[in-house]
Amino acid sequence: METPVASNSSLGQLADADVENAAAPTRYGSMPMAAVLTGLLMATTTALKNPWRMRGAYPNRPGMPAVQAVAASCGVAPPLMTPKWVWATAWRSSKRVIPLCHRWDPVAPADTCVNLLVVWLKALSGNRRDGLADGGISYAFLPSVTRWIVSPVLAWLYPRLHHQNIAMRSAFLERAVAAELSTSEPTALVTLGAGFDGRSLRFATKHRPCVELDLPQVIEQKRGLVARATRRLPQLVEPAASITYLGANLSDVTEARAALKTAMTHIGRADTVVVICEALLIYLPTHSATELLRSAVEEAQAAGARHVSVCFADALPGVKGVARADAEAFLSSVGLVLDAATWTPKPGLARHMGVARAGSS
Repeated sequence: METPVASNSSLGQLADADVENAAAPTRYGSMPMAAVLTGLLMATTTALKNPWRMRGAYPNRPGMPAVQAVAASCGVAPPLMTPKWVWATAWRSSKRVIPLCHRWDPVAPADTCVNLLVVWLKALSGNRRDGLADGGISYAFLPSVTRWIVSPVLAWLYPRLHHQNIAMRSAFLERAVAAELSTSEPTALVTLGAGFDGRSLRFATKHRPCVELDLPQVIEQKRGLVARATRRLPQLVEPAASITYLGANLSDVTEARAALKTAMTHIGRADTVVVICEALLIYLPTHSATELLRSAVEEAQAAGARHVSVCFADALPGVKGVARADAEAFLSSVGLVLDAATWTPKPGLARHMGVARAGSS
């Protein structure tokens, strides 16, 4: 997803960004765990600006709805209202633990743009009653030796923090994509910066091809995760056969357009093409992000699609706040019309959620 490109990222990155210069310990040695956690907490609170400010409440941001209202509209429980230092400490701790969980993993996925951490958070959410069920796909991606730490038996022990932020945007996209795919036949799905997300495995069928684009190394790792998941969940074998994976640096305008042109050849002649953009644009330069969306629309139309929909939970390029008029102006510049009824701003980096369309209505 952005600067290097293309992979899912957590809304909780805001916390990580707040503490990116913290002098957190990197070598624990034989220190007692209490000392380690105390040191991490002190480093986090020292680096954070306004560490006691509550995450999820932004009275100084015009138009930003309360996180409780956003969660309710998405049909999931809201994240906990806790100080920034709690979120930051949880984020930092998770980023240190997750690589250890893959130490003996033959697939050896890397945490490119936090996509590895995000799949663990999605697995955790999927195993909780107040999260977002994904058919066990994210959990099936994880290594056998360590995935028990987010198993259904233990998932309830985790407070609703970063995984619940991700559950909100995932729930929004699930509904939006399902609605767009129900409009006409034949349909196809294209996911930009898919990372280790399992959404295509839920929507792909023999008659609905899906294409995922991401960095080549991420695509290679994703293939290994999908192979693992299909062994555990045989019902995924058929949809997995309808997914095409394409490696490309989506921050490179020329390479991204070429990859999208190739993607459309794998789709065939779909009447409706639905494009998903989840926490990708936040990593891309403004020009690259703008041209990526423009290319997706134009290449789908050139391939014969009468309807092109973009379902996004991201940060629209150049749109600093959450004013709908600003989002409409940007989307119009790349050939899209925002469906005003779907516009759902939310707290976090991927603050813009909605559906925009091109082509006949």
